[in-house]
Amino acid sequence: AGAAVMALLAGPAGAHEWNGNPDPTNPADPTFGRHDVTVSKAVNLVRSKGKKVHTLDLVVLAAEWGHGRRKGWLSNLHLGAHDPQSGQFVMLGKTFKGLTDEMLKWQTEKLLSLEVSRDEWTVHVRPELVVEIAFSEIQESPRYPGGLALRFARVKRFRPDKSASEADTIQTVMALFQKQRA
Repeated sequence: AGAAVMALLAGPAGAHEWNGNPDPTNPADPTFGRHDVTVSKAVNLVRSKGKKVHTLDLVVLAAEWGHGRRKGWLSNLHLGAHDPQSGQFVMLGKTFKGLTDEMLKWQTEKLLSLEVSRDEWTVHVRPELVVEIAFSEIQESPRYPGGLALRFARVKRFRPDKSASEADTIQTVMALFQKQRA
C-alpha cells in the first residue's frame, strides 16, 4: 500500500524516487514546487504512507478566500457528496491541499462564475464542479451534517467530464466508512 501512496503523490512512474524526507526540490516529493509547504504539512502527507489512499469524486459547495500567499484566490474548498434520495449534497469537509497556483487561479474564476451568495469569508456556489479528492480514511465527525469527514483530504484533479449527479453519493461514503471499520 505504501508504494501505491507514493505513486499517487509522486506522479509519473519512474520519474524520480522519493525517500520519504521532505524535499521540495525533488519532483517525486509531494511537496515539489509548493511554496506553502512546511515540515508539518509534509509530515501529514508522509503519515498516509503505508495506508491505502482512497479517492472520491465530490462536489464543491463553497470556497473560502485564501490568506497570506493565497490572498485573492478562492482556496479552501467545501466538499459534498450527492444524496440521491433528497437531491441535495451532504458536506464532508474542507480542503485546500494539493492545489497549485494554476489550479487556484482556474478554480477562482470557475467558482466565481458559479456564485450564488457570499459572506465576508466564503463564496457559496451552484453545486456543479466535481473534484477528485484523495484521502487516507473516513472518520466520524460531529462538525459536518453527514457525521463523517475525510482525513488528510487533498485535491487530486478537477473532473469536468462528470456532472454533479455523477459524483459519489453519501451512501458510497458511508459504505467505505463501514468497510474500513470492519
